[in-house]
Amino acid sequence: MLQKTPLDVTPASVETVKQWYDRNDILLVDVREVSEFEKEHIPGALLLPLSGFDPELFPVLEGKKVVLYCAIGKRSEAAGKMLLNEGHLDVVHMTGGLKAWKAAGYEVEDLPPAPVDKAAEPAFLCPAPGDVLRDEYMAPLGIGAGELAGRISVGDAAVRGVLSGELPVSAELSLRLARFFSTAGDFWLRLQMEHDLERARHALGGTIRRDITPRCALC
Repeated sequence: MLQKTPLDVTPASVETVKQWYDRNDILLVDVREVSEFEKEHIPGALLLPLSGFDPELFPVLEGKKVVLYCAIGKRSEAAGKMLLNEGHLDVVHMTGGLKAWKAAGYEVEDLPPAPVDKAAEPAFLCPAPGDVLRDEYMAPLGIGAGELAGRISVGDAAVRGVLSGELPVSAELSLRLARFFSTAGDFWLRLQMEHDLERARHALGGTIRRDITPRCALC
């Protein structure tokens, strides 16, 4: 029996993946191309095409196993090896791919839940601080922008700018929001930092990797 090497991607049969899927224990990542995804895909799958696959931007979700799949299992295994080389652990790919999934009689969608715009911004996992502020703090409490500005003693423009994404969260605003909503002082700054880093990696990650050689590689 062959021993598993450190760069082996963990295989999982479609039957096993379906059990995880039905329990909502996993995030399925489709590494095929947009045209293939538009034709058919597993409902709820996230599209990250292998042609633009960036291991540094791969989602890491606590409490959920991430499972890669493609048409027959070759590209998903290749993407898994890229992740392992980048330091990701417990990388799983679905053997047989979508072909085996369909052969087992499991559900696929022939159209995405919403139209896929090839020129659209890629899916981001780190929300803007303004979105979190509005959806998770202000809306449940029924607080408007003007009222919040008054409660934390800042101008309306500062709150509205963060909500619209036109202004970043400053250190002072983070402290004021933290005091009012009883969060950690750096909570809002960290949201801003993670949001900005994710978008910078999408926009500049490839260029930075081409332009800069890590110092250890020069030793």
